[in-house]
Order: sequence, then C-alpha cells, then structure tokens
Amino acid sequence: MDGGKSGLKFVRKALLAWIILLATLLAAPVNAEAGFPLAVEPGRSQEMVENSARYLVTARDVEIGFEEARARYHDGDFSAQFQSDKTGAFHDWRVWAALPFESAAHSGSQPMRRVIGVGGVFVRPPRVYLDCEGETPREILATRTGEGGPLSARYFTYVRSQSFTIAPGQSCLALINMASSDNPNLGIFREGELGTRQVVAVLLKGGVTATLLIIGLILAIVSYLTSRPLGLLLGITYALAMVQNEASLFTTTFMTDRFAARELWENITLLTIFAMVYTFFYGFRDELRLRNGWLRFGVALALVAPVFAIARSSNETPDFIWALYLALFLFAITVTFRFDIARPLRLMAGLVLLTSAAGAFVTEPYIFGRYLSDLTIEWFRDLFRLIAGLGILGLLLVDVLRTRRERARMVAERIEALEVQAETDRRLLETEREYVRAREAATRTKAQLAAASHDIRQPIVGLRAAVRSEAERLSPGLQDRLSEAIDYLENLTREYSNRDEVLGEARLGPEETEPYSLHLITSAVENMFAGEAKEAGVELDVTGSELLTTIPALALIRVTSNLVANALRHADPSKIEVSITEQNGHCQIRVRDDGNGMDAATLLRVQEAGAKSDTSDGDGLGLAIIHDLAARHGFEFHLHSQPGAGTEATITLSSTGDHAHESRSV
Repeated sequence: MDGGKSGLKFVRKALLAWIILLATLLAAPVNAEAGFPLAVEPGRSQEMVENSARYLVTARDVEIGFEEARARYHDGDFSAQFQSDKTGAFHDWRVWAALPFESAAHSGSQPMRRVIGVGGVFVRPPRVYLDCEGETPREILATRTGEGGPLSARYFTYVRSQSFTIAPGQSCLALINMASSDNPNLGIFREGELGTRQVVAVLLKGGVTATLLIIGLILAIVSYLTSRPLGLLLGITYALAMVQNEASLFTTTFMTDRFAARELWENITLLTIFAMVYTFFYGFRDELRLRNGWLRFGVALALVAPVFAIARSSNETPDFIWALYLALFLFAITVTFRFDIARPLRLMAGLVLLTSAAGAFVTEPYIFGRYLSDLTIEWFRDLFRLIAGLGILGLLLVDVLRTRRERARMVAERIEALEVQAETDRRLLETEREYVRAREAATRTKAQLAAASHDIRQPIVGLRAAVRSEAERLSPGLQDRLSEAIDYLENLTREYSNRDEVLGEARLGPEETEPYSLHLITSAVENMFAGEAKEAGVELDVTGSELLTTIPALALIRVTSNLVANALRHADPSKIEVSITEQNGHCQIRVRDDGNGMDAATLLRVQEAGAKSDTSDGDGLGLAIIHDLAARHGFEFHLHSQPGAGTEATITLSSTGDHAHESRSV
C-alpha cells in the first residue's frame, strides 16, 4: 500500500511539472508586437517572427511567380493575418509570405551573416526568395538537387535557407512560397544557429517519444525475464515504431544535409517494417509453417528486400510508405491474436492498435490527408500515436500485475506441494514404523511357537513309545488312528521348527522369504491418499486381496504410493483404481488412472532418472526408483499410457504357492 501511494504521488508530481512547463512555454512572448519591418540586431537571432510577416493566398487554381508576388506586396495586396484556405489542393503553390527586415547595426560595423528558418509540415520544400536593397533578387533555398533532379517529397519540419549577408542599415524582403495551408513558423538566425524555441519543441516531442520508447523496452524486458519471446519481439518492435514515427523530425532538425537525413529516415523505416513482418511470422509460425528461426528470418528479409530496392531507387515517399502501414496492420493483428494475456484485454489492445494504424493511414497526406491542413494532419498523427502508446502501456501494466500474481500463485502452489509431500512422507514413515512393529510382534510369536513345539516334541515321542508298547492290547484300527494323530502332531511341530530355521537363514538378508498378505499394501495406500484424493475431487477405488507375497512390504508400499501420488498430482484424473489380481500363478498389482496420459516419447523420458513433467515439483526420481526396486527385489514393472486415455502401471510378483485369497473392496 505504501509503495502504491508513493508511486501515485510521483505520477501526480510529474504531471504537475509537465503542466507548469507547458504553461510557461505557452505564456512566453511570441513577438506579438514585433516591429514592421523587423529589426535584425547584431549578436542575436530573431525567433517566431511570423507576426512581422504579411501573407497572400491566391484564388484556387491560381499560382503566381516571384515577380508578380513582389509587385502585389508593394501594391498592398498582402495582409497581416494568414487566411488559411483548406479547400485547395495539398500540393499547390498558392500561399506567399513576405517578411521585410532591416539591419539594426550601427554604421561602420561589420556585415552580419544570417539564415532564414521556415517551420511547418511540408510535403515539398518551400521556395525562399531574397530581395535586398542594392542587390539582385535571388532564390536562397534550392528547389533542385545537386544532380539536377527535383527535391524529393517528404516531411520537412524546420528548413533553413542558404546564408546571406546584410550590411548595416540595409533593408531586405524575404518572399516565401509554400505548398501548405497552415501558418508557418518564421525566424532569422545567425549562421549555424537554430532557434531555442525550435529546440524546445523538438525536445518536448523527443520526451514524449522517449516515454513511449521506454514503455516498449520495459515490455521487452519483462517478457525476457518471464521467458516469453513473443512479448520480447513485440516490445522491441513497438519501440522501433515509436522512434520511426518521429525520425523525420529529428533527422531534419539535427542534420544539416537533408539527403543524409532522408537516407537515415529510410533506414529506420525499413528496419521497422522488417521487425513488424518478422514479429508477425513468429506469432503465426505454426499456421505459416515457419517454425525454423533462420527460415522465418529469410522469408521476412525476402519480403522486405523489394521495398528496400524501391526506397533506394526512388526518392518518392509514396512509392514505399504503403509497406509501413501494411506492416503496422500485421503488427496489430499479432497483438490481437497472439499476445499472452487475457482474451478481452488482448482484443481491446489489438483494437486500439488497429484503430491507430487505420487512422494514421487515412490521414496520410498521400491518401485522404490531402483534404486536411498540415497541422491538422500532424495533430491527428500525434493523437493516434498517443492512443497506441496508452494501449501498450495498459498492456504493460496488466502484464506486470499478472506476472506478480502468477509468481505469487506459483510460490503458494510450491509451498502447498511441499506440505503435501511432507504429509505423505510422514504417513509413509508411520506406516513403516507400524510394519516394523508388526514384524517384530510376528517374530516374537514365531519364537514362542518354536519354543512350544520343542517342548511338545518330547511328550509326542513318549506317546509314540507308549502306543508301541501297548500294541498287543490295542486293536489294529485304534493303533492306526493313534498313529495318524501322533504323525499329525509331529508334522505340525516340525513345520514350526522348519519355519524357525528358515527365519534364521533369512536374517542374513532381511525378510525377503517371509510371506504376508497384500492387504497390508492396499490398506496402507488407502490410508495415505484417501484424504488428499477427496480434497482434489478424485475417486480413489482400492481393492484389497489376501494373496501372499514374500517381497518386502516397504518396497511395495514405496512403489504403489509413488504411482498413486504421480497420478493424483500430475495426471489430472477423475478416478484412480488400485487392484490386485492373480493370473497364471502370478500376482499383479495394478494402478490405473483416467487422466491426461502420455505419448510414447514422454513415456520413455519420464522413466529416466532426473526426468520429470513440466508440472512436476519433485526431482524426477519416482519412476526410476520403482525400476531400481523391481530389479533389487525380483518383481516386474510395466507402464502403459496413451494421450487422453490415461496411464496404467502393472507390478507382477512371483507366485507364493496355493494360498487361499479373498478380494474385497477397501
């Protein structure tokens, strides 16, 4: 609770800081009362001077050149207010801005070198003309490349003109022709300098981009720590998409060579396209049969290669920007159907991303954005980016909370499993102690019987001698009956004496030859697991038998309890059956469940020492121990299983002779 409150306080303070910063920037003066013409002072730059400019928007489908624009400025056709005309075509050249300025340097001082900055969202670079007193008018922002080809269409956020010299007291007029329907941002800067307001604007957008980038990286880190490769790919790809969205802004602002800036933007865009396509292939690898990582990589690279070739051979953005939006849709589909969260949240996040991608596509200037103003398009693009960011942030928060809950659940299950194992060990130890006590009591009883048989043997010898001495007085029939009775008593005492001798020999290798009823095994197993089965909602059906065996009881209890415990805790059964049967002179103990079952490969693997299922909390030694006990005590162990049909274990014991047996339900 304390951590949650402190986190909430931190968020509130951060929001308050952002609000104060934005309010400060908005409240800062923007040269609303700038002079006309603008005075260019030595040693400083003039920023946000668009209020010192005059504007002209010609009639629809009417474009004029520099000479006519200059004549109309001197005729007073330019107005102080920019009249936006959103009904015109996006690429026409009907907007003119005139910025008169003069040097405020003292006479005799050195000339000043300046550049003109034009800010806005431009699909085509503006045309900037300079008409200074005493000089020939000239264009100071080239419209063609060094090879003579046209400048490529792209977004220019803030462009700068060629540098020029202005002498003390000299007056100049800058005429700017723009294919844009929005009020531009103008400034006159010292050579090599960029306006602080433009830097602040870039840093603000950079802060938002960095925040969204961090969200993607956190998602990637959380997914890596929780061993979810798809979440790792989604986080990295989302971070790349956020960087790509503002790559044009940063490359244009901070790189002096616009062509190098465009090449860097193209590389970031192509890398983002590849990452989104690869993420889609990974998410749907089973459906697309792309389970091999190198194959996925190769197919994704082969699909992006033509886009790369188009981007390198053509400087026209529309020739390959469609691939970015297609990749965005594939990325959103991957999140919608493959991200490892609850289905309603996954669908909601996918819908947010699909909507954002569709909105960005629709407002693209080369699609339906031609009917909107430049700044309106930029506003919509930032809005869609923010919505997508909030969607991923929501996914991240839900994923972190789910990870914490999953970890707590796993810890609780581990503790519960350890408690159950401890209880099972306690029951097994108690059963072993009871068996030892019963064996000791049986040993004492046998010793008493052996002593009694020894004492009885002497009277029997005397009785036989008496019968022989009185043979002449006894009838033949009575002699025969007395002889049979004496033989029976003698055989009975000899039997106990023989058992005692065998028992003495057995002490050389513990109790292997002492027969006992298998009812001891079934009753012990039932006592150990009846409560656990009832709590788990599993029917435990134990059928006992009075068949005898000489295999140590503790060994059979360990084998049978291991099998029942495995079925109860890992097979997800509804019923477990423990039964004892006799076939062809051999006794068989069967443990069968109707749970999940295993395929042949899994069946072989789980019988190896150290092997265990994904859901097992143990050390993977149970079935290996059973095989070891079988080899040590001379019984057979077989395990059969099929997926969905359950598992059956059979323990086959050697025959114990013609002992009467009785099966009953335990």
